[in-house]
Amino acid sequence: MTLIQIEHVSKNYVMGGETIRALDDISLEIDHGEFVAIMGPSGSGKSTLMNIIGCLDIADYGDYVLDGKAINQLKDAQLAEIRNQKIGFVFQSFNLLPGLNAYQNVELPLIYRGMSKKEREPLVMKALEAVELVDRRRHLPSELSGGQQQRVAIARTLAGDPAIILADEPTGALDSNTGVEILNIFKRLNKQGRTIVLITHDLAVAREAKRIIQFRDGRLSEVG
Repeated sequence: MTLIQIEHVSKNYVMGGETIRALDDISLEIDHGEFVAIMGPSGSGKSTLMNIIGCLDIADYGDYVLDGKAINQLKDAQLAEIRNQKIGFVFQSFNLLPGLNAYQNVELPLIYRGMSKKEREPLVMKALEAVELVDRRRHLPSELSGGQQQRVAIARTLAGDPAIILADEPTGALDSNTGVEILNIFKRLNKQGRTIVLITHDLAVAREAKRIIQFRDGRLSEVG
């Protein structure tokens, strides 16, 4: 069943008075339960595509349907609601709040959803268990290694039970061994039925996915 359907999408930016076409007539489908890597060098358009998939930006032309819902004509508040309910983000820089411990960082998005403490607690603990960090739940980010911080970020995403996890260079700030551990978590989550879209410039990382979509100059140059 199709989760992400992108048809003839283009996106332009104006920089220094010059119009740059970041995406050029892109069509793409990703099904529920896939593990897809979107790969390309800097400036290839992969981050722009991620922003559109993640409802952080809107295409200038073409159509985007996410889980059966047309995205293009939605207002900012509606896009924010979809991001909160359906999309989980994992970034290279972790984006943890330094004054909150691991448990509180995972809990925070659920507070924004208006969930009670009784509702939040089992979801937070289940997410921390999934990344094997229950014993570190009271530690601040500064008391955790880089790999542990990224696992907290993954747990924060899992707690919200998103339809799709968008991971933007999730191993970019980690050493190679820790990066392998993080990729193994994504593979395990995918085996459990999670849909993963991984953004990377690294072929070795992309090969850990089940499917690679390669970008160059705003176009799909290869799908494998």
